[in-house]
Amino acid sequence: MNTTEWAVCIIGVAVAIATGSIWLAVRRRRNTVVVPTTNPGLIQPDATPGPPGSASPAMLGALLDGSVEARDLFLTVIDLAVRGYLQLRPLAGADQSAEPYDWAVSRTDKPARGLRDFEATLLDTPVSAGKDGPTATLSSMVNDAQDALTKALSELRGAVARAGWFTGPGVAQQKKASWSAGGGVLMLLGLVAAVVALVAGIASSPWPGLAGAALMVVSGVVLISLTHMRPTMTAVGDQTRGEVQRYRTWLQELQPHDVAADKADELFETNIVPSFAFGLQQQFATVFDTAVARYRNWGGSMAVATTWLDAPAGTLVQRVTLLDQLLDDATKLTRRAGFDEAS
Repeated sequence: MNTTEWAVCIIGVAVAIATGSIWLAVRRRRNTVVVPTTNPGLIQPDATPGPPGSASPAMLGALLDGSVEARDLFLTVIDLAVRGYLQLRPLAGADQSAEPYDWAVSRTDKPARGLRDFEATLLDTPVSAGKDGPTATLSSMVNDAQDALTKALSELRGAVARAGWFTGPGVAQQKKASWSAGGGVLMLLGLVAAVVALVAGIASSPWPGLAGAALMVVSGVVLISLTHMRPTMTAVGDQTRGEVQRYRTWLQELQPHDVAADKADELFETNIVPSFAFGLQQQFATVFDTAVARYRNWGGSMAVATTWLDAPAGTLVQRVTLLDQLLDDATKLTRRAGFDEAS
């Protein structure tokens, strides 16, 4: 029997055993926590939901899909602006239909007190350094302050881990692509091993080698399947996710008649950043624009100032579209700079 054939066969068996052990370990970790259902009797139907106190808008994505991405970090930039720590301004003459354009970001004089560590790190980056300036740009934040951004992203993932929503340290920060990449490499090696087995088995039987190669390909498929396995949620995580889902439902069902003129500013600024985390920002802004139009038709007035966004006057939908562009620009810039991959 050809030595190469048996070598491929033995390697394939070893890889299959290792992959099976990994798969069982991940499955076991997913099943170790009994996730209780939320008691509906604890919910007050007339209460107005709000963002859970234990979760910043940047952390909400982890509760929904188990991951923390660079986009979540830049959502914090908008959140810090809404809360009065930063001022945002799209640069004049920018073409929104083209490649990423730039934004001016400046630090206000509001003291940085009571912030989470990743929020404080963002405020300390060169882009926002100094009291009231100098103003820097989004591109400089990505290109010149990658160490600070990497630290902030690590701290954001650490905040998710410390929240106790997931089992196992660092589960929530694991990149989804890691299992997929490993599985893809194994499948490629399996195909190469199959060719080697066929060539080496011309003078004898290629079947042991082909069996080993097949095991490598199957192992790759198994590893790729782990990409779609979300981290296991603890009881605390399940309860918090339930609160977040109820809050998302409330945002989704908000109607123009629910917006009171004297509370419009507060209601908008409290909920606009979470609406981005849920993908409801356009719908949310439309509700307010409709409410403003109704008050105007009734002879009254209602305005939402968004003083933290230095942009031409327009509807809230137009202003939210600008902020959508900011997040898109930041994501494109981080990909160009390799920040997403490096983190």
